[in-house]
Amino acid sequence: GKSIEIIMFAAQLTFRAAKADAVKKVAKHVLHLDASHGPSSLIAHGAQALVAELESLRPDLQVKHLPLWDKRVRTEMEYNLEHVQAKMAMLGGSTRDEDIQSFANVEELAAQIATAEGVIISAPMWNYAAPWVVKQYFDCVLHPGLTFLETPSGPKGLLGGGRPLVIITSSGGAAQKDHLTPWLTDVGAMMGFDMPLVVSASNAAHSERHLLLESIACDAKAAARHFSKDRASAPVAELPREAQDDEDEVSASALLSWLRAQGGISEDAMESVEVARIDGGLFMVATEDDWRNEELGLEDEDVARLMELQEKFRKSHEMPA
Repeated sequence: GKSIEIIMFAAQLTFRAAKADAVKKVAKHVLHLDASHGPSSLIAHGAQALVAELESLRPDLQVKHLPLWDKRVRTEMEYNLEHVQAKMAMLGGSTRDEDIQSFANVEELAAQIATAEGVIISAPMWNYAAPWVVKQYFDCVLHPGLTFLETPSGPKGLLGGGRPLVIITSSGGAAQKDHLTPWLTDVGAMMGFDMPLVVSASNAAHSERHLLLESIACDAKAAARHFSKDRASAPVAELPREAQDDEDEVSASALLSWLRAQGGISEDAMESVEVARIDGGLFMVATEDDWRNEELGLEDEDVARLMELQEKFRKSHEMPA
């Protein structure tokens, strides 16, 4: 009946096969979900630079590397209709060993990310979105009670929020349509990794490789500071910075990555901001009249969202409105 269905979907799973003690608090590890095309790829180069810098900045942290293309890992994160049926049975109160054992690998992987102090995702953009192994991984670990809790205001991380997420990605073209980083930002926030930062290399097919390697390594190395102990507790994403003489300057490409990570802005508006080459300095001082300029052609919703993000940006850079 209807009442039974409501009760089932309001329930949370609990860790049964995995040790319950292992998921009671955030551990001293950062989980690196690696969907790069190989160790010589552009994204892998960025990830290697980030991890090396992170190990220097935070020797107390262990970086756990999970290669999503590895056959063993793909077997462990298999999630099919039998798993769905076992999940529904357990939500309905089943204690059958076969249901519990079918979720053993799911629980192991879920515990690993639920307890992470931070997450790094290195994944290229495939057809505007995520490679299928990335989707498979999150379908495997995203379950109420294992990695997040359902609340009246939406999903919350099992062990709370305020934890960093760094996304390292690239695209062969201009990435004018990007469903990868907004989706990863959303699923990360579900689990408590609600402090996102994006390191992105677009137009890889039309740029000189040595310049791309230098740029993504520089931005990724700076991104390691996202995991520093003294970072602000407020969920304000930091910005990847290019090599510049003025440390306080934020480039147009870095600002664009930050805006994408925040979400809530239409793709047409993102294209307008990109074409206008708006950098951090311009973004700080832009007025409502500037955003409503006919040349930008922004809708009211986009203007309101950009002004909201301006306040967030100013606060993170200690600039009064």
